[in-house]
Amino acid sequence: MPSALNTALFLSAALAVLMRLVDAVPAYSSVGELSETSGDEVQDVEVKSLLSDRQKWHLMARDLHKDVKTLRDEQFSEIRDFRETANMTAYEVVRISTPLLKPSDGCLSRNFSTERCLGRIYSVLTWYKENWNYIEKDNLTSTLVNDIKHATKRLLEAINSQVDEGQVNPISSSPLSVESAWIRKCTVHSILFNYTSVMIDTCRAIGYMSKRKDGPRGKETKRAGHWTSDKN
Repeated sequence: MPSALNTALFLSAALAVLMRLVDAVPAYSSVGELSETSGDEVQDVEVKSLLSDRQKWHLMARDLHKDVKTLRDEQFSEIRDFRETANMTAYEVVRISTPLLKPSDGCLSRNFSTERCLGRIYSVLTWYKENWNYIEKDNLTSTLVNDIKHATKRLLEAINSQVDEGQVNPISSSPLSVESAWIRKCTVHSILFNYTSVMIDTCRAIGYMSKRKDGPRGKETKRAGHWTSDKN
């Protein structure tokens, strides 16, 4: 009887040691490497890998729109606090026009054209990228200034491979005014205000492209309906 009891105690102790050893052994993947990816991370990677290029562009454009709109609102609060802004109607006199997306660009009308729309988006975003240094010189403290600069560049690089060069028309403009601090702030706000509008229309257009089942490039299979405007 004592012998049987001793055997049972020995087996219990051995099993406990074995279980500790099993817990301490790292899990190996199917290819024989250490697995360092959690289940959630694997799922996230798999979801992203299933996104089409245009769906990825849409996510990039949506984030860029959010940042531009936030910076626009932050900068406008500075204009309201500026000493020369007692009469805000003065802003309407000095605001400038910058490139926008129009129905004739094939992005907003029933006559939707992927090639024309992408070409126009590329041209317009390039204008804002090339003139972003004017925003940087306004001494805005927000980190969004740099974030937007790089996000614009990334979006341009992403869509570049599918842009028809024949649809890209460089946009020229006169030098932006630096007459006074007031003029500069109003010019900066005009750029941010219009850039926000551009990104609203860009998000819509790319979102529509991502849902379409196009054939070969340039073959339009469907017409887009009218879109209502919600520009801020």
